[in-house]
Amino acid sequence: MLLFVAALVVLSMPGCTLFVAGQKVPDHVLEANTDDFRVADDVAALHYYGVGGWGVKWRGEYLLMAPYFSNHGFLGMFGRNGPDLEAVKQGVRNTPFGDAGLILVGHGHVDHAADIPAYPMAGLPANQAGVIANKTTLNMLASLMPPNKSFRCAETPSASGQAIDNCSLAGFRITPLASHHAPNVKLLGMGFTIARGTVDEPLPEIPSRPSAYRMGDTWAYLIDLLDENGEIVFRIHYMDAVAGSDESSIPPALLAQRKVDIHIACVPGFAYVDNYPEWELQQGKTGYVLLGHWEDFFQSRDKRLKPVTWVLNENKLNTFTRRIENALSPDAVQIAPLNKSPVDCPVDGERCGPRGKSWALPVPGETYQFGVRAGL
Repeated sequence: MLLFVAALVVLSMPGCTLFVAGQKVPDHVLEANTDDFRVADDVAALHYYGVGGWGVKWRGEYLLMAPYFSNHGFLGMFGRNGPDLEAVKQGVRNTPFGDAGLILVGHGHVDHAADIPAYPMAGLPANQAGVIANKTTLNMLASLMPPNKSFRCAETPSASGQAIDNCSLAGFRITPLASHHAPNVKLLGMGFTIARGTVDEPLPEIPSRPSAYRMGDTWAYLIDLLDENGEIVFRIHYMDAVAGSDESSIPPALLAQRKVDIHIACVPGFAYVDNYPEWELQQGKTGYVLLGHWEDFFQSRDKRLKPVTWVLNENKLNTFTRRIENALSPDAVQIAPLNKSPVDCPVDGERCGPRGKSWALPVPGETYQFGVRAGL
């Protein structure tokens, strides 16, 4: 055990500057720009908070995929550590965080659920946002949820991919999809997933140790953006954990409605499952990929950015981007961010992450604007 911990410490030491597709990855998180969220009604703004955390601004509403900023560190996971309020405040600065009306959580691990208790103190008014999450996550956060508001928007996704109708946000249609969580690490050919298990009854208080956050079931989400007539004009497929081709899928009836415009990928662990990202991109006829959850969340956010320890490195990031380029269907409708031209975002600059024709590696704090189109 001591040798294992020592190895993690060594792996967590800051490394050299990253290059993906020959492009330099900025060394540090970026400061969010408030102007990036001032978009027209036919433009969606997608903001990367870091790890599995995203925000979507659409027609004046704001949706959160639960961001995590506390980055307790490996050893800190086992102490009595709550959210780092200052880190949360800094992480959401200059974004519409306080306007969020709905929070999506893919599973209950610390890097997805453990900062939610700090959201009200960081500027998200209490009782304002509903939470769509699995039963384990809702039970761990039960003490935060007042009886006069129905936060328990979903506990089990429908096998047919039924949208959530009891926790709504104007302009959005949210459909949870049963998915899977790849092993966090492989040793001697065996995969291990940390903090597995469920919490079957509401807890009287939130977990006091980060390591006590249990995974529960894993969900992916279809996030449909709707026009004023309720028609789908943009589709996001969000995954905050890697799943193989036999573990996650979008029901054909939903794909008949519309192809996937944006796949928000989870990169760490892709080598531990079969056919990811190929399967997800091909079944959805995906147009563009944003690579999420890639940076190391076991170190403070003020340190040099590097891939998440022990499961990801520069070579694997480059492999993932090549696999994206090879996997995209010729039937996919090519789209690209409106605000990421070579002029305002130089390839070797510090204002954005690397990108290709069909993908981008976002840096925490970066925002992408996409024009929406009907009829795809």
